[in-house]
Amino acid sequence: MTTSELVDYDLNLLVALHALLRERHVSRAAELLGLSQPSMSRALGRLREMFGDPLLVRGKSGMQPSARALELYPQVEELLAGVRQLVQPARFDPLTATGTVRMAAPDLVVYMFVPPLMRALAEQAPGLSLDVVRWQPSWREHLESGDIDLTLGIPRGDEPNVYARPLIETHWACVLRKGHPALRGKWTVERFAALDHLLVSLTGHGDGPIDAALAALGLSRKVALRVPYPVLTPLLVAETDLVLTTPAWLARKLAGSMGLAIRRPPIPIAPIRAPMLWHERSHRDPTQRWFRALLGGLAEQLDMKVSS
Repeated sequence: MTTSELVDYDLNLLVALHALLRERHVSRAAELLGLSQPSMSRALGRLREMFGDPLLVRGKSGMQPSARALELYPQVEELLAGVRQLVQPARFDPLTATGTVRMAAPDLVVYMFVPPLMRALAEQAPGLSLDVVRWQPSWREHLESGDIDLTLGIPRGDEPNVYARPLIETHWACVLRKGHPALRGKWTVERFAALDHLLVSLTGHGDGPIDAALAALGLSRKVALRVPYPVLTPLLVAETDLVLTTPAWLARKLAGSMGLAIRRPPIPIAPIRAPMLWHERSHRDPTQRWFRALLGGLAEQLDMKVSS
């Protein structure tokens, strides 16, 4: 029998057959499945037609299975057990899980998350590996194709079949080298705008929220240097008179070891908010669901989590 020929059969009848052969009684089988007695009788009639066999025959001690029914019963029981296993939610045990999660993220986000993430994986899921790849503007296609499982730290648009979960929220901070002339005197917005600024741009073009905040006040700044490497920027600031407006988390992390001074931006700027994103294809995967929950928990511990 070909697969297309199965369309002619009502395979739901196999559930009724299992109940009938188990109970050997039409009324009890009907009660077991929540059906009426007439409905179960009609199902038995259709099953007899399907198999070309009476299946259950009336005897002195009630209905008895035919030889064909006795042959069918263990096969049907095994088949239905397989179907139940197929449709029930997959169980996931991180301690025994194996495989690799592929994650795309900018280097700053990698620096934020990977050290605590690797410690958590070593303790909770030692068989899982992490593959971090460079974030690219074509992240949507990479999610869709399965080249990556999720991407972190990039603002979300309205993408079809892409899910997002808030992950990071942090405020801005200005960092300058200790001894920078701008640290002497009043820290005003005009003085801030007049400095030589270092701008991080992963795409190599476009302004940022600082420029928008200055523009709202009728001001602009000079971007003296534009680079695509967030984690390297404190190193550049430490040896120049550039000023960098960066996530406060990174400023706090590196200021002490690199001789940097931290100042609050002299203008109000909306917090940095960035989600993790994943595709519909991995939305229900138990490994991926566990991994996303782990990342969310780490964000809370790092005090960067947006209220969901």
